[in-house]
Amino acid sequence: MFLFLYLKRLKCLRRDRDTVFWTLLFPILLATLFYIAFGNLLKQDESFSAINTAVVNNNSYQQNQAFQQVLKSVSSGEDRLLKFSVLTAQEAKQKLSKGEVDGVITVSDSITLDVHGSGLKQSILKAFLDQYIETEKITSAILAANPSAAKQGLFDSLTDRQSFTKEITLSGANPDTLLNYFYALIAMACLYGSYWGMRNSTDIQPNLSALGARRSIAPTHKLTSVVSDLLASLTIHFAQILILLCYLAFVLKIDFGSRSGYVVLTCFMGSVTGISYGTFVGYAFKKSERVKSAILIGISMFLSFLAGLMFVDMKYIVAKHVPVLSFINPAALITDAFYSLYVYESLNRYFLNICILGTISVLLAFVSYLFVRRQRYASI
Repeated sequence: MFLFLYLKRLKCLRRDRDTVFWTLLFPILLATLFYIAFGNLLKQDESFSAINTAVVNNNSYQQNQAFQQVLKSVSSGEDRLLKFSVLTAQEAKQKLSKGEVDGVITVSDSITLDVHGSGLKQSILKAFLDQYIETEKITSAILAANPSAAKQGLFDSLTDRQSFTKEITLSGANPDTLLNYFYALIAMACLYGSYWGMRNSTDIQPNLSALGARRSIAPTHKLTSVVSDLLASLTIHFAQILILLCYLAFVLKIDFGSRSGYVVLTCFMGSVTGISYGTFVGYAFKKSERVKSAILIGISMFLSFLAGLMFVDMKYIVAKHVPVLSFINPAALITDAFYSLYVYESLNRYFLNICILGTISVLLAFVSYLFVRRQRYASI
């Protein structure tokens, strides 16, 4: 009997085109729009190209042999910093206005930099010149105090740069905040499983639908009907989340890391939480289906907003100022579970999120069961 009810419920639910659209097609459409908006940023080339620079050819530059040597040293090799050309002031100005060079260096009593606009390369140029000027001042001060320092290896020590810090990664992945948009999108899709949960509660309550009235007089234990409905809706919604996941991973090439099993587990727990949430709203609120739908969409979008769906920094703002919301918001827990899998080698943070999600699902399901037990209908 249970298998019969489960299969029939599957057939019934998959014919609900409106719910299928909101729980499957809408997230896919939104993911496509995200990719169009952020695609160039996600695919940006991390290789660095030499900065096109013009140096004004004047008497001060010709007499500054030290600066000429520095320019030549940073303009040679495969990983060179600059690609410079020595031009007249008029030629350099014209190339700068046309965008053919990123900056113009002029040597006089001091070294100045002219740029057209602002950006990464202009900032690097400025940092390079600031460092040179600072080094030049330090060198002059040392030579003034100790003229023999040049013979003691002063200039060799200036060119021998040492770093006392080392950049490491905990999981081999490069943290990318843009990925949080897609993780929050999956979290939103999981919460949209609440539509299936509400549909189940509507179809089993005789005061809300004709189908519920017919099912209430059927010689089938109510618990059997409820469980078969939940498993059927979970099967459909989990399959939808997996389709969305495959679309993101294989079509849009969104990186979820190498722990695919845990990624699928996160999707499953998110689907369970979404359906439990919808079931709770369906039983707890004695309102029409439209009002319940408005409650579901309103709360789901608000929780997704707090998880960073519309504004990625919102997740960190909430975690900093109202940290308790990060632990009771299912969307934030799902998003953080994905991100912790991608960034951290340890699974402690991941399993913390999963355990809290499971606790929320159990509490919602238990409260829903209490509402079902208390419902009584008069015989007519």
